[in-house]
Amino acid sequence: MTPPRDCPCRSGARYKACCGPIHGGARAATPEALMRSRFSAFALGLGDYLVDTLAREHADRALPREALARELAQIRDRRRFMGLEIRESRESGDEGWVTFHARVFEKGKDVSFAERSRFVREDGAWRYASGEIEEG
Repeated sequence: MTPPRDCPCRSGARYKACCGPIHGGARAATPEALMRSRFSAFALGLGDYLVDTLAREHADRALPREALARELAQIRDRRRFMGLEIRESRESGDEGWVTFHARVFEKGKDVSFAERSRFVREDGAWRYASGEIEEG
């Protein structure tokens, strides 16, 4: 994969200075940085990264890893990730929350959503634990 010039998380930064290093193995410093990197990973089809950043408690961890990574990577083939707005981001100890709105289109149809995501720090690294879809 040729990396994009601009970061898919829509931060305004270049990919190599934003989510690129995190996708390459650097740890996300905050829950928001992990959330942005996961949005970018969906846009780029980085299924292995999406699985690697799931918390141990996440229900999808019970699924076969290879099949889950393939399924997550294929989302890119049918959806376009057009924008990301962070509405709130906070952390307390080893837990964090990010509320965001994602502009997403599938076959030309707007399937955008807002979510309040919960993150936990495991072995020093932030992981996605759960999310609740919100109205608006």
